[in-house]
Amino acid sequence: MNIERTMETNVNKLNKEEKENVLMVLNEFSQEYKVNAKVISMLAANVKEYIAKVNEYIEELKKEHSGIPGIQQIENLEERIEELKKLIRAQPAEVKQEKRILLFPEHGAKEYYGTVLRWVLYIIIATYGFFLLRYLIDLLRI
Repeated sequence: MNIERTMETNVNKLNKEEKENVLMVLNEFSQEYKVNAKVISMLAANVKEYIAKVNEYIEELKKEHSGIPGIQQIENLEERIEELKKLIRAQPAEVKQEKRILLFPEHGAKEYYGTVLRWVLYIIIATYGFFLLRYLIDLLRI
């Protein structure tokens, strides 16, 4: 019987300790719940406030554009774009003229060398003809 009594007292002690532990844990959970409930209520209030601001902004936009239907807005936008295009076209464009002597052309080498060699041949013939005529004139004067 002594053993049973000691076991009962041990069980009662454990039950008391367990009860205290459970109460402590429950108290901690209840405190955390209170804190979380406050945070959640603050977040909900902030969300409601931002929703109200967004709705006000949407209403303002609707009021601004309520006088002109959507199709007219698009037509006005197209007219403005056309005006901008006309202004851009009306501005003077800068034209750069480049004059280069190409010894080695990038494109059309056959036509290039054909033209250049033809002109070189013409210059050689003209020079030879000039000196030949000069020589003949000098011979006739003598």
